Amino acid sequence: MNGLPMVQVELKKRGVAIREAFNQVHRYSKESFNSENSLYKYLQLFVISNGTDSRYFANTTKRNKNTFDFTMNWAKSDNSLIKDLKDFTATFFQKNTVLEVLFKYSVFDVSDTLLVMRPYQIAATERILWKIRGAYEGKTGGRQKAAAISGTPRAQARPSPASRRRKLPHPRFHR
Repeated sequence: MNGLPMVQVELKKRGVAIREAFNQVHRYSKESFNSENSLYKYLQLFVISNGTDSRYFANTTKRNKNTFDFTMNWAKSDNSLIKDLKDFTATFFQKNTVLEVLFKYSVFDVSDTLLVMRPYQIAATERILWKIRGAYEGKTGGRQKAAAISGTPRAQARPSPASRRRKLPHPRFHR
């Protein structure tokens, strides 16, 4: 993004344990990633893969959050895991997907530790936001329809902010 690295990918050969890729990233972070003048301190996500198992995790220096347990597989909307590198790349690295993970689904906890949501958390968040949008648009859209039915001139009916934005489809997790 604007010349700053946001995601770093560590690949290992098929047959090599996925933990080796995680350990390599961990070694990088101790040696140079988080040094004062390193561009890599801006990294938000790491992606690791051995071709048959692909995972992602947040860049954090907190020891209790920087374990293999915090790596996660990407998933389809039906919550089936996407492990193969080719399938992972085709879905996770879609422009909108990776940007949403970086900017909407990465959060800081109370101790300012960067965390990234798991696929089921992202799907649940999208569903909640969809419900809220639908309820809000139902309320504000109802006022406009009532004004049109009652004969109030359209110019006097206040358009809702939701009506000025494009309508969002039902949340879809990644196909």
